[in-house]
Amino acid sequence: MARKSFLTTFEISQLCEVNPTTVQNWVKEKKLKAHVTPGGHRRIRREDLVSFMKEFGMPIPEELHDPAFFILVVDDEREVVELLKSLFGKAEEDLEVEGAESGVEALLLIGERKPDLLILDIIMPGMNGLEVCGKLKTARATRNIKIVAVSGDHDPSLRAKSIAAGADSFFTKPFDMMAFRTECMNLLHSPKVR
Repeated sequence: MARKSFLTTFEISQLCEVNPTTVQNWVKEKKLKAHVTPGGHRRIRREDLVSFMKEFGMPIPEELHDPAFFILVVDDEREVVELLKSLFGKAEEDLEVEGAESGVEALLLIGERKPDLLILDIIMPGMNGLEVCGKLKTARATRNIKIVAVSGDHDPSLRAKSIAAGADSFFTKPFDMMAFRTECMNLLHSPKVR
């Protein structure tokens, strides 16, 4: 099951190996916190389900365990997204890596789930990386996301512009993959500014 912020009663019934009616009863009895959509469907936050399972001594399925870190790779070139996803897929740490191919798609995904690290291409059609970086760093909810800016453009001013927009680091493509990975892991493990 793909990582989602909210689950349906049917999805929870599959995870808990119970009838969907049982899950609906947990909600009715206020044992399991849920909200109702305008269409009348129940949606349960992943965190609320985990809390419920802990409270009632239920085993927590592997799908509900959070990875240590969540990385979002944003680049308009799918090959670059896949390459960077595979770079972190070989990590010895528990990482989850997702991809997006535009600035708008990235912001929508971040609205659903905030990454610990954002790898952000600066030169993209539509909303570019500088705009995305600026929006994230000026919003209270997202300003602590660590951002590594990348670009295939060798304009020396791009590094300064990226750092000024809020990027924590900058790499020009093509870059040394091991140095890049090391920098990203260092940022993930650095303390967050509150």
